[in-house]
Amino acid sequence: MKLPLPTKHITNAEFLLLSIKQGDCKSYKKLFDLYWESMFTNAKSIVGNDNNAKDIVQDIWVKLWQNRAQLDIKNFDAYIYVAVRNASFKFLKSKKFTRLEKQVINSLKLSVEPDVKKQIDFDEKLSVIKMALNNLPKRCAQIFELSRLKHYTNDEIAIKLGISKKSVENQISIATKSIKHTLTSLLSLLCVLLSNF
Repeated sequence: MKLPLPTKHITNAEFLLLSIKQGDCKSYKKLFDLYWESMFTNAKSIVGNDNNAKDIVQDIWVKLWQNRAQLDIKNFDAYIYVAVRNASFKFLKSKKFTRLEKQVINSLKLSVEPDVKKQIDFDEKLSVIKMALNNLPKRCAQIFELSRLKHYTNDEIAIKLGISKKSVENQISIATKSIKHTLTSLLSLLCVLLSNF
């Protein structure tokens, strides 16, 4: 979620961008200080890692400076919000995914609108599955992996982990609902972003 920014940035951003376009380093630093925290938070919410989020935000600012002479940004809030989201999803798409992550994508019946399905391909679904899996509690993820990837029966999982069959069923249900919810939300968001380009 995008953090609230100081009210003064609303009037300052346009002025700072004009100065940056002329090569003003101080204005660049001021704009950076105003937006860095919200950009970092947005990136981390997608990639789930501090270092990767910092790299993504840094790259956006480097490109902004490199292309400063051609800047023509009408709404800087919208610009950096979309830039962070696109860069974060692009980063996730570049990563290698485990067999489990691909298995989950194939096994889950995602409840998304037909127009969303048309615009979002398999690779983009893979891009968000890692975040969905990372949101699961450790035991819940373990049970889900045993069931979906290793094809253990519920009875076998119960014996292996020393828990009741009912607990296994509950954890699988929780995991499935959690992953579906995360994926559906992120895929819908990605669809909106893609429709703007």
